[in-house]
Amino acid sequence: MNTISILSIGFSIVSAVMLFIAYLFFFKNVNKNWIAVSSCGFLLFSLSSLQLWHLDFFINDIDIFLVPEYRFWLFMVPPMFYFFSRSILLPATKNGPILMLHLVPLLFNFIDRYEVSITLIFLVGTGYSFWFANLIYSFRAQRSRFKVEMFFFAFFAILAVLVLVFGVSIPYIDHAYFYLFYSNSISLAYILIVMALLVFPDLLTELAAVATLSYAMSTLKDMNIEAALQKLEDLMKNGKMYQNENLNLAMVANEMQITSHQLSELINVHYGMSFSRYIRGHRVREAKVLLARDQQSSVLSISMETGFKSQSNFYLAFKEITGQSPGDYRKSLGAGQADSANT
Repeated sequence: MNTISILSIGFSIVSAVMLFIAYLFFFKNVNKNWIAVSSCGFLLFSLSSLQLWHLDFFINDIDIFLVPEYRFWLFMVPPMFYFFSRSILLPATKNGPILMLHLVPLLFNFIDRYEVSITLIFLVGTGYSFWFANLIYSFRAQRSRFKVEMFFFAFFAILAVLVLVFGVSIPYIDHAYFYLFYSNSISLAYILIVMALLVFPDLLTELAAVATLSYAMSTLKDMNIEAALQKLEDLMKNGKMYQNENLNLAMVANEMQITSHQLSELINVHYGMSFSRYIRGHRVREAKVLLARDQQSSVLSISMETGFKSQSNFYLAFKEITGQSPGDYRKSLGAGQADSANT
């Protein structure tokens, strides 16, 4: 088990570096003011530092709760998570000196009894988790637009609850169990983040756009809505942009000569779905036509032709939208044709 944990620690540290580079240079149209960038950097660095201390435990069997440096990085994670989430999801919210109060939990490290301070910081972390969950829930009018994406948030929520249970149980359990669980939980969180961003590369931008909608900060005030919708439909139906497996929000917005936030809000308001769901819908509609027309074509070839990066992504999207797998849909067409012939 220690070997697996050590490998997962290495994975999480590498993932932290890659995610920070991706955030700085590849994630377009997300907030990158000094608070967002610094909190992202501190959050990832704090998690990496914790993982290095966990590695020290696995190698040297040190009770790292007794080390003030370990507790410092442990206490740094919750406020940095708050600062970064707030900057990404609520970029237009004003910042003031009162925000510095969120650094108060760092003072817990001066409490003599570490069992008390660590229990307190996990309670603070739970508070931030509830704040984040409530923020996501406040987007309930748009919740249906992120059905698949919400799987990742649900998984994160469950993971956070389990970490809390272990955290408040520290005075009563062998610390080794906590180190084992917490180090692997951090690694699992990185796996979920990487998977979510690979499957939904525009997820952060879309969530920020939904937040903008929820807080009535429209970016469409001076836009010719009808002309923009017509151009978008033309790009999809005639230009078939959805066939590009690397298509993203910024590429379509650039073709339409509007910002990514405007395009995301346009789709959210007028189609009732996220950009990712909108593109999946066009791809699945085209796939249904091809499944009916080209009976000899394989499901794999149709998935590639309609812009899906993999057959598994195709199955997931097709089932989400139609309630059937591609194979079952094709069989249902055959059965319908057979019934028509018999009558």
